[in-house]
Amino acid sequence: MPCFLFTCHAHGSWMPDREQGYVKRGKGILPTDLHMNRLYTESIVETFVLFDSNMQIALIESLLESAPKQKFELYAVATDRTHVHALLSWCDQRKGTKLRGLVKGSLSRYLNKKSERRTWLAEKGSCKQVKHRGHFDHLKVIYLPMHRGWKWDRERGFYR
Repeated sequence: MPCFLFTCHAHGSWMPDREQGYVKRGKGILPTDLHMNRLYTESIVETFVLFDSNMQIALIESLLESAPKQKFELYAVATDRTHVHALLSWCDQRKGTKLRGLVKGSLSRYLNKKSERRTWLAEKGSCKQVKHRGHFDHLKVIYLPMHRGWKWDRERGFYR
């Protein structure tokens, strides 16, 4: 039964002017680059997204609603103004990237229904396999709870 941590970033949230650097698909985290930031900014058609408290709750609600329909087990969710993490597993042969695409589609549709129709999420996202119980426990007990936004897990439900 594969277990993964999916991460979906808000549209425009990892721009090259970030002090911590930015991510370029296939290249990983790169240092701050103001020239590249100008190019990115000029090419973006929609405004950037930041997930406020209501949107964070909606992201979690979407995952809870889509879990039985898309046949995955949801263990924990953590949000921030710029991203959402979902710790989940499933019993069939679907690849992580396939399920991540389904989950992202559900998140976008739910936000479109709750708010306005627009691009909510950056392309693709992260799809990290959880390979052992220690990694799972670290994510669930330490990493996800340290996020600043709304969170959810099976034991506590919604919490901040």
